[in-house]
Amino acid sequence: MWNAEALRTGRTTIHREPVLSVELAFGVTAFAPRWGVPATLNPRYTFLQFVVGRSNEGAYAAASAAAVAPGTLYNPILLVGGTGLGKTHLAHAVTAEAALRDPLRVAELLTADDFLHRLSTALGRGTPELMLDELARASLIVVDDVHVLDRHATAQEALLSLASRAVSAGRQLMLTSDDATGTSALAQRIVRRFRTGHTATLGIPDWAHRVAILHAKAAMLGVELPPSVAHHLASQCEGSVRELEGSLTRLLAIAALERSALSLVLARRAVAMRTERSESATHPLRAAQVVQDAVAAEWGVSPDELVGAGRSRRVVEPRRIGMLLCHELLELSLREIGAAFGDRDSSTVLSALARARADMAESGAVAERVARLRQMLPATNVAYSAPAR
Repeated sequence: MWNAEALRTGRTTIHREPVLSVELAFGVTAFAPRWGVPATLNPRYTFLQFVVGRSNEGAYAAASAAAVAPGTLYNPILLVGGTGLGKTHLAHAVTAEAALRDPLRVAELLTADDFLHRLSTALGRGTPELMLDELARASLIVVDDVHVLDRHATAQEALLSLASRAVSAGRQLMLTSDDATGTSALAQRIVRRFRTGHTATLGIPDWAHRVAILHAKAAMLGVELPPSVAHHLASQCEGSVRELEGSLTRLLAIAALERSALSLVLARRAVAMRTERSESATHPLRAAQVVQDAVAAEWGVSPDELVGAGRSRRVVEPRRIGMLLCHELLELSLREIGAAFGDRDSSTVLSALARARADMAESGAVAERVARLRQMLPATNVAYSAPAR
């Protein structure tokens, strides 16, 4: 937790407190299959890197309980919050923690798009019941962005069936839902069906919490953030955590390019850049352009080739990596990624993501290049610097 002294002086210490009498302590920087952790998880999304405050402590506690003892306290769990407030972070964190605590435990994390793809494939093969049975055998099942399924009647019935199977067997089910247009009716229906169901909300962090988040993110990057700078960024960025991290990233980029010390003057410039570019940055296609440009430069191809129809290895490999980085750093959906990469369908994108992860596992050189790109594009709203093409 973050105390008042840390906020006043700017000297911060990350403190982990026990949850259910068991300390959540995994500060891993990378996930490895031999640990039992799914390779699809984002290594930046851990409990250790989640800054707890009044706006999210209930969601953190519920997710922690699910990770420590799946299926025993709250089941199912629904995490509700606006975009960029930490739902996906907790979805990845609980999945990784559950698997790390018991390498033999099966933990499944799916986006709503993943669930739709699996269900569509199973329906095509005539095996939807088999698909649901296989998912229900996992000790922990997390479905991220479940509100997407509100528009799909067949998927709704399938998820309700999965919930019944999982909860009755003592398997943990956790759902996340965006509340921008009202909490998912499907998710509410599932949680209300079971007496052990629980809903927790992630709200907009208050000023003190935003200051704590800035200090934590800076510390993770090995940067000491002056109190005046943190206070200014926190007072000007009153929206999501993602927006706050974006302002910090821009500030660090300006300081690095100009070889300047972090100061209030630079902080004001970073905030001004956010204001000037916020309108164009919200478009997923503009956001993806930043990643595409960086990947194209790293692989020595043109951005147009990445979105084109070419199938040569020199183009296909970086295209897959670009899609993966858009998925991980920008948190774009399969449909948004497909639109950004030449109007490809979701199944093609899903296959490309899987192949990109396999490429990284098979080739140290590819993994190094991706790591280099992740350092260049560390925040989910790198889109703020997207140039017009």
